[in-house]
Amino acid sequence: MPAKPSEIKKATIHTYWDSKEGLICPLCSSQLRHEFNNGGKKIITLKGPVWVVTNYYSCINPKCEMHQAFPAAYHSAMQRKRFSLEVWAKVIQHHFKHHINYSTTVELMWDDWEVSISRNTVRSICEFFEMAGKQYTDKKVLKEVQSSGRIILSLDGAQPVKNEPSLWVFSDRLTGNVLLARNLESAPAFALCAIFREIEMLYGVPIVAIISDKQKNIVNGVKQFKPDIPHAYCQYHFLNHLAELIASKDSHLKKTLRKSVRQLSIVYNSKYTDSNELYKLFRPISEELKCAISTRGDRFDVFPGIETYANLEYVVSRLEQFEEMKLTPKVSSTLNALLAALKNLLKANRHLREEITSLIPDFQQISKILAKRGNKSFQIEKEVKKWVYKLQNRLKRRKLEYIPQIIKWRQHSFKLSCEEIWQQWIRLVNSYSEGLYEAYDVEELDFTNNAKEHLFHRSKHHFKALLGRENVAKAFLNHGGLHVQLLDIDFTKKNVTSVLLACETPLIEARRKEFNAQYATVKRTWRIREKDTGNFTQFKNNLTQLEWT
Repeated sequence: MPAKPSEIKKATIHTYWDSKEGLICPLCSSQLRHEFNNGGKKIITLKGPVWVVTNYYSCINPKCEMHQAFPAAYHSAMQRKRFSLEVWAKVIQHHFKHHINYSTTVELMWDDWEVSISRNTVRSICEFFEMAGKQYTDKKVLKEVQSSGRIILSLDGAQPVKNEPSLWVFSDRLTGNVLLARNLESAPAFALCAIFREIEMLYGVPIVAIISDKQKNIVNGVKQFKPDIPHAYCQYHFLNHLAELIASKDSHLKKTLRKSVRQLSIVYNSKYTDSNELYKLFRPISEELKCAISTRGDRFDVFPGIETYANLEYVVSRLEQFEEMKLTPKVSSTLNALLAALKNLLKANRHLREEITSLIPDFQQISKILAKRGNKSFQIEKEVKKWVYKLQNRLKRRKLEYIPQIIKWRQHSFKLSCEEIWQQWIRLVNSYSEGLYEAYDVEELDFTNNAKEHLFHRSKHHFKALLGRENVAKAFLNHGGLHVQLLDIDFTKKNVTSVLLACETPLIEARRKEFNAQYATVKRTWRIREKDTGNFTQFKNNLTQLEWT
């Protein structure tokens, strides 16, 4: 019989059968009797350890399932577990909600609550919750999907490691729940068709529509499964394919400008500012040029190459103001050489920039057409055909091929001419026409599959925060399918406790590498035309001091 440790000062807690009916069996209504107690057990809570004596009872009916002795459980702890539910909840919140790794969680539990817990115990708690959470969400999802009575299926696959299986996730757009996640070596049409049937059998409701990113195997799988149901193609992927043809040119422009600017003497030698007065004098301009080339884009509205070009034009216009100042021959020579180099760089890439800017209005026009969500499919299709007809007329005038069925696919490259890009756009519209307009006539269908991309991104972010960038791929492959089903769980203490009490099935242990620290990087403000960085003011002050000296 264990003895209560001397360090536990709080009163002993005894568990009893607590029911309004008294000692009555809830299954057969026979009498319950007290059998024995376990003598006591130490339970660690966030407010210190407590001593809990658990009493065991049994039903006097030998045929009843409760005839064997059973414990009257302590409400704040799980059976055979030494940490209370609130400790478990705190560990689970640290790991799943805040993406904190096991080792750091151990430190935080001691620093915040003085709870001594091992790394292995933290891992076991998290792995327990993974399976408990999955079983909890499976029941919740089944109930919601069956209540809905139908499924709008969204699917996509991600391959985190090259030549390794892909993680495929199937979700319902009506309820927003993940229905199935599976690693597949390959996903031919017949395999996807079988999974569609499996989902219908699992949930007992029909799939009435599908949205995907128009992979050939998915298209063929849907035709084998139910050829008559609406199959919408993701408009984001369609627009992204259109934008990639511009992005190839824009990326080359940015790369060329960035490389040339980094090779400028004042930029390349900016690390010697402590030992060289000239480089120290031009350091603000060096920093401004680094800001100018650190542009970022979103592919649809902001193109980083075009932004870099505009930033460098802005820098040149600001530098020309300093030519009027009385400068020493050495400083004047450096300033003139810098201006000449930047002007030559802009002149050499002006044609590429003009090509890109001529393509952007056409791309923005079709984006606006597809964004008219309130229109019907025939109206959108009519406007898209007008857009295509405009491109075809341009090609006709140049005596170039304009029939989409004859145009051949071309690899994205900055070397493609504007005419070749128009041809590829015409070919893309034709290839997407079968499912591009479905969502306008089916209210429940989404126009994009972005929710699935966001799901993959959130799951990768979780593993990246835990394991570091280098180790994320394998972890995502091994645990991503399970984790995507836990992303939307409410991680409040009350809900986590409910999930834990609903299931006590541990997950088979899986090794995970420790978090690799990421080095901090310098972030520069590249929107220099909108926000004054202060570099030109500092440069002017440097020149003024030089004149005064």
